[in-house]
Amino acid sequence: MSPQVLGAARPGDAPAGPAVARGPRVGEFGWIWIGTALLFVLSALVAPGTVGAGSLLAMLPFASILALVATGQTVVIQQRGLDMSAAGMVSLAGVLAAVLGYATQSMALSIAGALGCGVLVGLLNGFLSARLAISPLIATLAVNALLLGAVRSLSGNAPISAPHSMQAFSHASLMGLPNSLWLAILFVAAVALITRRTLLGRRFVAVGVNPRAAAAAGIAPMRYQVGAYVVSAVCFSVAGLLLAGYIGNASHTAGNDYLMPAIAAVVVGGTPFSGGRGSVIASGVAALFMAQLGQLVLALGAGAAVQLLVQALAILAATSIRLLPRLLSRSSP
Repeated sequence: MSPQVLGAARPGDAPAGPAVARGPRVGEFGWIWIGTALLFVLSALVAPGTVGAGSLLAMLPFASILALVATGQTVVIQQRGLDMSAAGMVSLAGVLAAVLGYATQSMALSIAGALGCGVLVGLLNGFLSARLAISPLIATLAVNALLLGAVRSLSGNAPISAPHSMQAFSHASLMGLPNSLWLAILFVAAVALITRRTLLGRRFVAVGVNPRAAAAAGIAPMRYQVGAYVVSAVCFSVAGLLLAGYIGNASHTAGNDYLMPAIAAVVVGGTPFSGGRGSVIASGVAALFMAQLGQLVLALGAGAAVQLLVQALAILAATSIRLLPRLLSRSSP
């Protein structure tokens, strides 16, 4: 039997095309890791003070709170929704916990009350959006107005000092890192594990991709759609508790700085608004990116207007980078 030449064409084989060198592929949620690493390198070069131990420890609590809000938004966006009640829920959780804390002198009861309120708000948002088919934007904006009204009524339009136990927990650290960071990691890891590794998570993603197909397969879409808003509101509540404890007081304006930056973190992290696909881990890393970006801009002496401009440019850059491989593949012969 004659030996075959290595690489020789065989009958029926398709003609070999030109070899194309392929570099390492970056997943749709991988760009944020690269961008965050580059941002910290840039910060070390142009504003070294922003990557010092003191600056990082001061920034991490706020990045953790933003990561919690972004986690809630990611879950809702995976169900083709949007939760605009984040600002009101963050504010209400802090105020409610402060009021209950002083009234009952119990940290456990104040936290349970804030989280229980978050569950009820999530059920209301889910009922209006999924059951009554009201646009999520309109439904959650209306609920946000109700929440802010409740906050103003409870606080009398004045900041309320957070209980000392809340402040002590928010300022405490474990292994040199703030408690808020560990709590954010716990939430992000738990949501990621459930959505990626469990049957419940696979059904959740299926509903987000195509609710009608999921219903035809015997899955009840409404349970997952409403459940997404409940998880979201609970994340907002935890963020509000940590924020109130860290800054030392709760007010009706506390959550205003966490609505649009959280949505920006979801977009920069790579979660599309088309539903189904998403990554709470990428959103959490994007929250760190957004927090460090804001700190860098402040260190360079820029004002609030420039910060908003930089956030907008970051969103556009993140979207463009993810679309670039698709555009290149279309333009290639």
